Amino acid sequence: MSQKIIGGSGELAERITYEQNIKYPEQLSSLSDDLLPLRIELVTLYGRALTMKEEERTEQIAKWGEETGTKCATLGTTLDTMLNEVPHYRDFIGEVVKEEAKAKQLSLEEFYHIISLLDSTVNQVVYYFTLPFLRQYDTLEKQSRMALMELSVPVVPIAEGLAVLPLVGNIDTYRAQILMEQALQHASRLQLSYFIFDLSGVPVIDTAVAQQLFHIVQALKLIGVDTKISGIRPEIAQTIIGLGIDLSYVMTFSNLRQALKYIGFTYTKKV
Repeated sequence: MSQKIIGGSGELAERITYEQNIKYPEQLSSLSDDLLPLRIELVTLYGRALTMKEEERTEQIAKWGEETGTKCATLGTTLDTMLNEVPHYRDFIGEVVKEEAKAKQLSLEEFYHIISLLDSTVNQVVYYFTLPFLRQYDTLEKQSRMALMELSVPVVPIAEGLAVLPLVGNIDTYRAQILMEQALQHASRLQLSYFIFDLSGVPVIDTAVAQQLFHIVQALKLIGVDTKISGIRPEIAQTIIGLGIDLSYVMTFSNLRQALKYIGFTYTKKV
């Protein structure tokens, strides 16, 4: 029975690939060459699992799930499309079990034992595939979000020792954290003396973000960077006043042009 399942692995994998490509053409068609050998491997694992002891079966399925779940998430598949394949395996292998049970005239008890073992194996496959898939998917999503957030912190060098950070859109706590990291990195790499944060494109910020922004100003001051802030909108000004944040150590300007003009004058004096 095990060998018959393994012997039909290629046929079943091809069938699943065909049906899945019809159902999910945009998601899976381009991944056929990558997914086909994984499907063959899974059918083979199902066949071998019928001959394994429980401990060995669990170990083999867990190992398979770690590798395959991670790879499928990396390929860009979705969990629902992958789990949609489960009934195909169950139906095919169940049919083989039924035919072999008839041919070998297995007792009802023997047949029930094999079917129960198959159900248990399917459940383990789903479990050990899903965990690493979700873990890898979460990791990739965080990396993607981090990359996107880094792009949303566009530090623009203006002159030697001077850069502007024009912020646009809403700033949440996560983006504020990225802002802290990027501002310090760019300030060090560019050897900045002056850094202008332009908030004219930010409609509103909440209390936590306002505090974080001014922590950034303080952090930059500790590494010798003089930070200016321009474009503070009335709503943001009200938030800052409500927090009781001390702005005596940082100069603010109504717009970026005024801030640049002031720093240009400062440069002239230094020269």
